Amino acid sequence: MKGEWVYFGMKLTERDIKTLEFLAKWRFCTIEQLQKAGIFKAAYKTCYHRLAVLQGAKLVKSNKLPGGLLYYQLLPRGGEMLELADSWYSSRYRCAISKVVNQLVLTDFALAVGVDYLPREKALKRFLDASYDNLLKVSRLSDVYYEKDGLLHVLVVDNQLSMKYFQERAKAYSNLPAGLREGVVVVFLVFSEAKRNHMMKLAGSGVRIKVLKATWKY
Repeated sequence: MKGEWVYFGMKLTERDIKTLEFLAKWRFCTIEQLQKAGIFKAAYKTCYHRLAVLQGAKLVKSNKLPGGLLYYQLLPRGGEMLELADSWYSSRYRCAISKVVNQLVLTDFALAVGVDYLPREKALKRFLDASYDNLLKVSRLSDVYYEKDGLLHVLVVDNQLSMKYFQERAKAYSNLPAGLREGVVVVFLVFSEAKRNHMMKLAGSGVRIKVLKATWKY
């Protein structure tokens, strides 16, 4: 889309619309993420002032994490501008700090790797040939899925989780039939070198495993 849109007397640019669409897709974001996505190519202060305009129009709102980092989320009026079907009380417009941090990490990872996450239902269909018990164990997990290089990647983010938790994750996927396991990569995203080294011990668990250390943390 190119040009300008007028909404309640306010002129919205193509960049404004892309900003709203980015928030609709990722739910929360920082100015740095909007810059990484190429939506804002200007300096931080310029981005901040434009987002303040959108905030004044009640299209988005800003909050701060306990550490002081500023983040944004879509408001119902912004969703209305995009013609989203969500009602004003949809979870899209609510926030809890734990959800915000987890989503910001997922957004950072997607931007860094260049992927989009699969709808959960679509990803789980890949496991329909597994036994009921194995399928049940996998479906109960809160993992995120994406496709890359023809393989289904399972992303597990370390939210201060125990090693036992990671071992159970690896076991759930390693118990899948061999034909399914061959198309799966379990990606553990951690935030310290010590945890990364510890996690590498899971590499021989029967399923292909990658352990990546994030360069960002909230």
